[in-house]
Amino acid sequence: MKILMIEDDSTIAFAVKTYLNKHNIETIIYNNLSLTENLNFNDFNLILLDANLPDGSGFNFLKWLRGFSDLPVIMLTVKDEDEYVIKGLSQGADDYITKPFSLPVLKARIDNVFSRKIKKVNELTFKNLSLDLISKQASIDGKDLDLSLKEFAILEMLLENQNINLLRERILDYVWGYDFYEVNDNTLTVTIKRLRSKLGDYGSHIKTLRGIGYRWDNE
Repeated sequence: MKILMIEDDSTIAFAVKTYLNKHNIETIIYNNLSLTENLNFNDFNLILLDANLPDGSGFNFLKWLRGFSDLPVIMLTVKDEDEYVIKGLSQGADDYITKPFSLPVLKARIDNVFSRKIKKVNELTFKNLSLDLISKQASIDGKDLDLSLKEFAILEMLLENQNINLLRERILDYVWGYDFYEVNDNTLTVTIKRLRSKLGDYGSHIKTLRGIGYRWDNE
């Protein structure tokens, strides 16, 4: 497992990193939000996110992240008032833990969130459209579709973020990773066109947001 920790308290960050590394959990530390701008979040299994950072709010970062990713997030904060807990959970946090915390308890929370995520993401469905996320196979009414891995990845991202506007840059980053800077701007357009065609009637759920990106409408 590989975890991204965004935490400006170096003492806490070092203690967490040392403890988790002993349990074979690789932990990458960043002490502010701006350093994460060029990260490929698909490289991580989970994020430990401080609610208050020197260059911004962890809550705002979480809201932004949920615009294109359902990567598990555990919020870390010194504030345990109900309003802060509710704010974090309502914006998409998978768990919320207050400082100071026990390292064994933190690891138990991580294991719990991650195990729930694994169970949740084995399959995605929309009506009679089904995506097996283990075999990377899509099917409609039980009939397999001949999708490329990148077409499958785009469809997976759209279905995980139904009715959410996804920026072209975020889709490119998710599907092509670090290579997306070398991808021709027309590549995504052509790939979406092929995907729509292969989906038949379901292709109409992919809406083009001119100059912005794409969205899966579930209506």
